[in-house]
Amino acid sequence: MIKLIAIDMDGTLLNSKKQLLEETKQYFKEFHHKDTETLLVLCTGRPETGIRPYLKDLGYLEENHYIISQNGANIYESQTGNRIMDAFVDSSAIQKWIQLGKEHDISVMGGGVDYYYSFDQEPTEWMEYDVKIINGEIKRITIEESLTTDFYKILLLGDEEQLNEFEKMIPDSWRDEFYVVRSQKYLIEVLKKGINKAYGLKKLAQKLNITRNEIAAIGDAANDIEMLQYAGLAIAMGNATEEVKNLCDIVTDTNENNGVIKAIERVITEKL
Repeated sequence: MIKLIAIDMDGTLLNSKKQLLEETKQYFKEFHHKDTETLLVLCTGRPETGIRPYLKDLGYLEENHYIISQNGANIYESQTGNRIMDAFVDSSAIQKWIQLGKEHDISVMGGGVDYYYSFDQEPTEWMEYDVKIINGEIKRITIEESLTTDFYKILLLGDEEQLNEFEKMIPDSWRDEFYVVRSQKYLIEVLKKGINKAYGLKKLAQKLNITRNEIAAIGDAANDIEMLQYAGLAIAMGNATEEVKNLCDIVTDTNENNGVIKAIERVITEKL
């Protein structure tokens, strides 16, 4: 029996306009009142500020629900905001990413607990674009101040072609040192080595005494891969990348056509 369904947000729960479909809002609110042991857990790369605007519509503020944010680097409670787990990047390592970004005209931000940070520069258009999507706020700090600031991740931003070339410039040794993932066409995220959505999901499952065979996961993109590989049942969205579809057990409908609802219904009715 599936006891926990981990659900990505962008490209999965949200449509292409970053909105919840009305059917999704209604379904989630009703689901929380069903006589079921299955938990619906948001598992996203977004920070808490980028998740908060959706919680009321999903019924996650009526009682506490666990949420995995920051690509697995944080777990918190939806109602109280209590942080259950944090995994921060080594702040001293940020300087080399800043330097590499400058050399290739890539915007570099730090993703902190309450804010996003620019380093010794005014926020660029790419920074402002990303932070607007996630309902965040950018603060400017010095390199020296960054050494005493907690960061869940480093964000590298630019247009698609820029990042395609930039990815080739990342030394292999750095990839051994960090978890590096292209989460959006315009965004590369860098986290502490071993930290990804599967890590956060595993930590939460251990806390709840749930085995991986009792977990299903739904996703669409590269930063969902580890989570999908960890879960006992992997479900790809109809709009997922081919790489994601190929590793999943099931392909549901798209994020424009209630793919998440259809997947959940298949899981809880065991029509697999």
